Amino acid sequence: MNTFWEFLRTQYAESSHTAGQYWTNGSNPSQALGDCNISALGQYGFLAIEGPDSSKFLQGQTTCDWRNIDTERAALGSYCNIKGRMVMSFIAGMRSSEAVLLRLRADTAESACSTLAKYIVFSKAKIRDATAEFIAIGVFGKRAKEHIQQHTGIAPAGKMMQASDGQIVVVQMDDSAERFECWVPTDAAIDLWSKLSSQAIAVDSSYWEAQNIAAGLGEVCANTQDSFIPQMLNYQVIGGVSFNKGCYTGQEIVARMQYRGKLKRRLYRARIANGNDAFTQSPGAELFSGEDSQSIGNLVSAVSQNGETELLAVLTEDAVASNNIHFANDTAMLEILELPYSIPNKE
Repeated sequence: MNTFWEFLRTQYAESSHTAGQYWTNGSNPSQALGDCNISALGQYGFLAIEGPDSSKFLQGQTTCDWRNIDTERAALGSYCNIKGRMVMSFIAGMRSSEAVLLRLRADTAESACSTLAKYIVFSKAKIRDATAEFIAIGVFGKRAKEHIQQHTGIAPAGKMMQASDGQIVVVQMDDSAERFECWVPTDAAIDLWSKLSSQAIAVDSSYWEAQNIAAGLGEVCANTQDSFIPQMLNYQVIGGVSFNKGCYTGQEIVARMQYRGKLKRRLYRARIANGNDAFTQSPGAELFSGEDSQSIGNLVSAVSQNGETELLAVLTEDAVASNNIHFANDTAMLEILELPYSIPNKE
């Protein structure tokens, strides 16, 4: 068996899903969940930054504060261009004090790596696209933490905390300790998957996407690179931006928006009824209000199930107030749903 993905295709060849859809970006979650579930998250890739200056370098490039990131504490963050637009979003973890992993959307890894590589040359650190070296496995359910600890010997202590044995990194994604990401070296992924799957239900990665949407966690993919400032994805609310860390690329724009500007667009959670029609919109797709021909927002992510699609989209406040939002050439209207966190009113 050559790869983890070939192993999964062999193990689940008789699944009702095709091998490619089932293990990467399936779009119709319908399987009943158990008290522990696992998903192979093929939508994610990795950047590895290694060397004594790794954290120092990233402190001057990204929106999160690397003084608060270590082998026990992970973080949500982003890297922006000089205009404050997000080139990538990521979760940061550390295998050791000099070995950083950034888990990001796989289709942004190559371009983000190439961009950061231009600036790391004067640091005592090196960067590489490590997507082929690591597998992200989502583990979720009431017994998720128990099973992870049983089979890895490690477990985080709270939300956005991490644990690492120097090889595997485990990040807790929620307050209730029921949702975790395991970042596993490729050569160890089959073994860990086999152990976890003996006590868990293997499900499509769209379940993980659905939970991201329910959590109001928007991510940047290739279609939406250079489209959003961090506040448009509510990163200032959910811990993805530090406003007291000092300078980083795009910091002037991000800080100005926070303290002096008025944010006209932000992330909303919504539902749309598809009926019997497949949802065909891709991230970045434009949305419109009523008969207006001017775009009022963009799709961030979506998952369909049972004739409905739940999604995250960046929209204008005025359009949301009109309650008449739709995609181009589509009469189905978005129903705005509550986010699990509040957005502070700006004076």
